[in-house]
Amino acid sequence: MTPVFYSEQEVLATVGRLDQARLTRFLRTEVITPAEAHGQTVYRQVDIARMELLCDLCDDFELNDEALALVMQLIDQLHGTRGDLVALMRALGEEPEEVKIRVQGRLGR
Repeated sequence: MTPVFYSEQEVLATVGRLDQARLTRFLRTEVITPAEAHGQTVYRQVDIARMELLCDLCDDFELNDEALALVMQLIDQLHGTRGDLVALMRALGEEPEEVKIRVQGRLGR
């Protein structure tokens, strides 16, 4: 599947509550890190989703730059941990039944 990239103008048109000042803030605080393609700065679908979330956080909680960066760092850590847990559960699912029972016993289930 070919990745879809967005220009800055497309991002500004796509994310309803995003304006140039807010985008500049997100880039300055490095909560958005665009990619490069063909020598141009481009944004991915994940960047669009992050900007939507960032706009929600800014509007609903009026976070300053430091707090915004901290919240996004925590969200990124949680997302990574979730991925690790999914991989662990998938691996456990492939183990023999006695291993599953032993693990469940150690987890107190």
